[in-house]
Formats: sequence, C-alpha cells, structure tokens
Amino acid sequence: MTTESLIALSLLAAASLVAGFFVYVHSLKRQTYLLFWAAGWGFFALHYLVRFLDTWMEGTSMQAGLETWLYTVSGILFFLGAQVYAQRRPLIVPAAIAAGVALIWALANRLGWTGVPAGVATALVFLAAATEFYQESRRQETLADRLLAVSFGSWAALQFALVLFRDRPSLQGSVAWGVTAIPGAFVAVVMVMAIYEEEKRRVERNMLALTNLNLATSSFVGGEIQRMLSQALDRVLGVVRIPAGALFLHHGDPHGPTSVVAAGLREDFCSISQQEGLDDHLVNLVARLGGLVVFRELTKDASWAALEKEESFRRFRKLVIGQGLRTVVAISLQAKEQAFGVLLLGTPDNRRFAAAELRLLLALGHQIGMAVENSYLIQQTSRRSEELHVLNEIGRALSSTLNKEDLLGRIWEELRRLFDFENFYIAVPDPYRDEIHFDLEIIDGTRIAQRSRPAGNFLTEYIIRTRQPVLIRENYVAEVRELGVEPLRTRGCFCGVPLVAYDHVIGTMAVYSDQERIFDEGHLELLRVLASEAGIALENARLFSEEQKKSRQLTLLNNISRHAISTLNPDEMLAKVAAEMEGALTYDHLGIGLLDYASKEIVIQAEGGKRQGARDRRIPLDAGLLGQVARTGQMATLREATANGLRTVLEDSASSIALPIVYADQ
Repeated sequence: MTTESLIALSLLAAASLVAGFFVYVHSLKRQTYLLFWAAGWGFFALHYLVRFLDTWMEGTSMQAGLETWLYTVSGILFFLGAQVYAQRRPLIVPAAIAAGVALIWALANRLGWTGVPAGVATALVFLAAATEFYQESRRQETLADRLLAVSFGSWAALQFALVLFRDRPSLQGSVAWGVTAIPGAFVAVVMVMAIYEEEKRRVERNMLALTNLNLATSSFVGGEIQRMLSQALDRVLGVVRIPAGALFLHHGDPHGPTSVVAAGLREDFCSISQQEGLDDHLVNLVARLGGLVVFRELTKDASWAALEKEESFRRFRKLVIGQGLRTVVAISLQAKEQAFGVLLLGTPDNRRFAAAELRLLLALGHQIGMAVENSYLIQQTSRRSEELHVLNEIGRALSSTLNKEDLLGRIWEELRRLFDFENFYIAVPDPYRDEIHFDLEIIDGTRIAQRSRPAGNFLTEYIIRTRQPVLIRENYVAEVRELGVEPLRTRGCFCGVPLVAYDHVIGTMAVYSDQERIFDEGHLELLRVLASEAGIALENARLFSEEQKKSRQLTLLNNISRHAISTLNPDEMLAKVAAEMEGALTYDHLGIGLLDYASKEIVIQAEGGKRQGARDRRIPLDAGLLGQVARTGQMATLREATANGLRTVLEDSASSIALPIVYADQ
C-alpha cells in the first residue's frame, strides 16, 4: 500500500468519525442542522473513499469526477446546515439543482467538454456557507459563528488556490490532500464549539421562555382562558422543539370541567378527549405516576402491557397513534401537591429525552401549575371582594324595610347579583297545619305565586330539622338518599342552608339547577352568610307584622268598646262594630247574630266584608255551625264546609269560625 493510499485511508477514517460524532449528537439533541452536518461529513468521507480507491487501483477520469462531485455535495450540505443553524428555511430545491449541475460540470470537465475546473463550484459552495455563518455571527455576536465563517472562507480560498495552481507539481498528490485537510479539521473543531455556544443560547432562551410563560399564564381570567393556554402551549413547543402538544387544564377544581387546547394535532383531538373523559384520566394518571411520564414506542403493544389494563389508557393510546405520534411526554401541572391539569408533548419519531430536557419540561409544568394557581387565587380574591361588597349592600337593603313582601323581593334582586341561578326558594314550616310554605319561589327565572305542600321527609325538612347546610354537586338521587330523605328531583345539583334567627330555625333558603357541578363550597358559604342576614331580616319583619297586628287588634277593641259605650241604639251600635271589624280584619264575611228567645233562633243583626247577604237571616238553634255554638256556648271552627255535616252562614263558604257573645254567663 502506497503512502498516498495510507494518507487517503487516514483522512477517510477521520472524516467518518466526525460524521459519526454528529450523528450521535443529533440523537441526543434532535437538532436538524446536526443531521445536515453529519451528512456533509459523510459525503466528505466518501470523497476520500473514492480517492483511496483511485490510489489503490488504477483510477479513471470518471472516478476523479465523482471525487470532485462528492466534495461539492459535502459543501452544499454544510451550506444547508448553516441555514438551518441560523433558523432560516433551507433552500432544499435550489441545493438539489446545484448538486445536479455540479455533477454534470464535473463529468464534462473530466471528459474535456469544458476547460473550467469543477473545483470552482466546490469553492463557491464553501464560500456560500462562509457567508451564512458570517451573517449569523453578526446577528448573534458569537465567536464560534465568526470562526466558522473564517474557516469556511479559508477552505473556499484554499480551493480557489488549488484550482489556480493545479499545474504545479508541488501541489499534486498527498501534499494537496494534507493542505485541504487542515481547514476541514479546523471546521470540525469549531463546529463542536458552535454546538456548545448554541446550547448555551438555548439555555438562555429557555430561561427567557420561562419568564415569558409566567407573564402569559398569570392572567388566566374569564373568556381569555383558551387564548392564554394556546399562547403558553406555543411557547412550550418552541422551547422544547416538539411539533405537537396539548394542554388540559382544570379551572381550580380537580373535579370540574376542563379546558383543552392543542397544537400540531387534528381538530378532533380536543373534542374526543373531552367526550371520552380522557382529560380527567390523564390528569389523574400522570399525577399518580410521579408527575412526569415519557410514553415511548406507543405503537408497540408489549411496551404498555401494564397500563393496557385500563380502558381509558387504551383509548388514549389509540387516539395519539391515530394522530401520528410515537413518543408522548406527559407533565403534570401541579402546585402545592394539587394537580390542575396535564401538559402533553408529542413527536412522530421514537425520541429519547436527555435528563436536562426532562428537568426543563418538569420546570415548565410547575411554572404553568403555579401560574394557574395564582390566577385562581386572584380570581377568588376578586370574587370574594365583590361578594363582600354585595353582601354589605344586601345587609343595608334588608335592614331598610320591615315589610315582608318588599323584603322578599329585595332578597331575590340582590341574590341575582351573586348567583347565576334560575331556581331559588325560601320555605318556612307551618307546624299548625304540618305544611311547608314557600314564601318566595323562582322557577326558570320567573317568580311564581306562593304555595304550600304537606310536610314530608325531603331536603327542605332535613335542613330545618338538622340545622345543617347541604351541598350536592352530582349524583343527586344517590346523595339525597344517603342523607336519609326522599328526592323530589332526579338530577342536577342543590345548595341549601337553614334560615336561623335568634338561635332558632325559621326556614330554608336554597338554589338548585338541572346541571351538575354548578355550585361549590364558595357558593355554599356565600349562601350561608346571606341566609344569616335574611333570616334576621325576615324574623324582624314577622315580629314587626305581629306587633302591627296586635296594634290593630287593640285599636279595634278600643273602637268597639267606644262604640258600645257611646251608642245606645243596639242596631246602630252593632252596625258600627261590624264596620270596625271589616276595616281591621281580612275575612270575606263578618256577621253579628243575636239570640231570639221567643222563636229560639239566631238573627243576623249586622254584617260586613266583601260578601254580604245574610242580614236578618234566621238560623235555628239545631242547624249549622251557629246553632252548635249557640247551644254549647263554645267557639267552633269549620275548616272544610262539609265537615260534620255543618253548614255555614253563606252556603258557598269554604271555612268558618263562630264565637259566642257571652254576658253574665249567658
């Protein structure tokens, strides 16, 4: 083996090692420009392989043309790698055309069809690569990029020099090979230096991305949540250089609804995830597995035999495979050991992540989780502040009136400022009739007339009996029956509290909905505070009403006594008494009857009210309600007109009460 063969073999081995090194680095860093650099060094090694074969066996002009063309292609690949390195779109099609032109040029030159050496094309390509690195060095102001520009520029200048002085014997053979290997070796060293500096810049970009991510996710408020999540996901994908991803987020409630945003995936990914409940499953699964899980080789069934027992995981795996993904990284979004959601990052290749990359992903997950928690706390603080303001106004409004109807109307109006509700009621017990009376009832946003129902074993009675608030968010029927009461509805959620005034329960205040998970602990606490205000206001209104009633009764008695004393004509006195009773009492008919001893009948002497027509009517002592009272001298009440076969004074009356007028025990 000749000296030239040994030199060619040595340079072939060196270039192959450099190409293998960049392939290895690419497997770790997954940067596209490294792939171009590895391919460039591979073609450069092939150029030495052709030269080695040319020295080992008798070469031809075609072999020399192939050698030159491989040299040129390596320069084209270095040029494309420089473009990708500079984060510019590589000119793939023009580069392919240039490679074809270089092949034709090299063959034509070897066949003597043109006198322009093919090495000129090689020099021009290396000069183009030097220009790319020079522009990048000016933009980034980095030493490695500047040295790469100088190295490729020197390589191009050397190639031009070899073309110009190709006829000199001193620049032929092994001497020329050694001279061209010098800039190549320098380029390889500087490329390693550039990788180091690029990694440093990437760390800086990651730190900046973390800062920007914090700014982007610190305002997860209201309807902007989807837009903010999309911005956060785009930033994360840009930092980790992964083509596809999704972000599932709970709004401060691990059991509540989720928001899902995706990038680089088909539009049906989000809808399918939510419809099949995969979002909740992933949040729980990743949190259970430690907060960071790498699903590699998803297409291989044997790799996931342990998790395949869960139906939800099988559906998730099928979904991501259908999206063209083979590797998925799942990062739990946690803050204070509470999972708010999960971040998914997917790639179509079987990618391995370095420990530093996994630490970065975990930091990104914690960053988003903390931002979500902070945003939730800000929302809660703002909500509490607004609620306290409204409660203060409600307290003033409720204390400004003692009229029960006005008070109920104000409770409804003020409560609508705090709750987005359609169904609401205030119910009070009537122990004398064993009924529940609904003083205020809203159904589907409309106030309905007051009503009563028989008391039973239902939620309203349970709250009154136990004096405990009740919050049912889901599984309505099962939760109600677990309390030992019967459900009046079949679905939805319920939030009810007792109305307590002066240490005794006067009723129940409740809101409910046909949808689940509408109310939470915050709503229950707010309703409890409002109920304490409303309970005292309603009790004060009731006491005030009773005092007014007593005052009217005392006034009535005083007026009746005055008429009885000042009026000597019995008919006139009874008429005035009936008029006073009509003005003070709310009965439909009022009558005063006197006993006619001669005929043993009761004669209606005076009447009042909206329904009249019994004046001068005579009622036998053995007939109806009045006859019973006249015979027994005892008050009697008729709750139903058909009870005991007794008749009222007016035939169409539903109920009646009769009291004896007693003087001197008669």
